[in-house]
Amino acid sequence: MKKSVIIIAVVLVINAIIIGASVKSGRDKGDMMLRFHEREAVTFLSALMLGLTSLSSLILFKLKTKVDSKDKGRRFWLFSSLGFFYLCMDEYFMAHEGMDEMVGSLFGKNIKYLNLDNFVIVFFGLAALAVCFCFRKELFKHKELKPFLLFGAVGLVGTVVFHAFERINIVLEVIEESFKIVGVSFFFAGFFTTLLAYINNISCKQLGMTSNT
Repeated sequence: MKKSVIIIAVVLVINAIIIGASVKSGRDKGDMMLRFHEREAVTFLSALMLGLTSLSSLILFKLKTKVDSKDKGRRFWLFSSLGFFYLCMDEYFMAHEGMDEMVGSLFGKNIKYLNLDNFVIVFFGLAALAVCFCFRKELFKHKELKPFLLFGAVGLVGTVVFHAFERINIVLEVIEESFKIVGVSFFFAGFFTTLLAYINNISCKQLGMTSNT
């Protein structure tokens, strides 16, 4: 537990530095949101961490398959890997951005005020919640992941809340993007920490078996 607290503190400090530096850099260039825009630093970091989270999940799935191919719980890591990979592509290429314009074009009118992007984010969150519920037994095996999932969920909720008001003020837009990068950071930290813990657990078991023989 103490180790998780230290990692959480480190993640928060690193995020504070990244967000602060990004805001300052943008303000110096006349646009507070500059570093949060498409293909800019924060978006690149977010996409990178989502990709690494996907890779961590895939490695976990492969390891668990090798240890026990009959364990149905291992599928959680495969679904997680696929989900985070999609989110990585979505984040970098901004696939879900501009939903309002796309839907509006089908009806020949501007419905940007509906902010349909938020529904996509909420859908992702509910889908993730459903997967976690279905594989809750698997999650109970990896208690070190729980606090990171909770912090990641807070980041997701914050993103949804402030996304609804982002057009009111640029500060709210920055806060929204900040919640997103924080949430992504915790998902990456959680899945990577779980991977390392599982590898360590396997190594300890193998050493124990070797010493017994």
